[in-house]
Amino acid sequence: MDQKIISSETFYELATSADSETINQVSENITHRMSLYLISVMGAERETARDCAQEAYEKVYVKISAGELSDIKDVFGYLIRAAKYEYLMRLRKEKYEVPSEHQYFSGVRGTSGEEVVESLYNEEREKLLDYCIKQLKTKRQTFFKKVLEHINENDKDVAEKLGMTYNSFRTRKSRIVDALRECVKNAMDT
Repeated sequence: MDQKIISSETFYELATSADSETINQVSENITHRMSLYLISVMGAERETARDCAQEAYEKVYVKISAGELSDIKDVFGYLIRAAKYEYLMRLRKEKYEVPSEHQYFSGVRGTSGEEVVESLYNEEREKLLDYCIKQLKTKRQTFFKKVLEHINENDKDVAEKLGMTYNSFRTRKSRIVDALRECVKNAMDT
């Protein structure tokens, strides 16, 4: 569960359940991601980001537990916005000047949980992809690297450059992509 963001529906169920072990795991994961957002986007210091993320998480969790926020479709996006608001409130309380682009709370660009996670974890995904490429057989690795060299070109042109038919090229490429997807899926499930 460390590597995934759970769905809003699952989060609501957890918030109203008595499964404290799972709730603790989920809360650590989510507050970590919220603090990463505050550090990378808002420029917060690590400790401040962590504190704001925990405060925002606690406030939202209490509201969900009390049944006050049952209509939110994207809990993670809501949590990110709550963390941003918490950070801005802290800046105001400490009498720091709030940068004008953050002065009025206007939400997060790309507010869905998937978009925020994607922007924060591109490096993590690249490492996972590198790992999965290394798991391929040597012939497949070599072929895939050649495909990546010509990634912005038309498949027919690349097939011709590699001295193979278009259908053969598409089949090999498709099989390798499927193998990589399976590897990534298996790695994220563990």
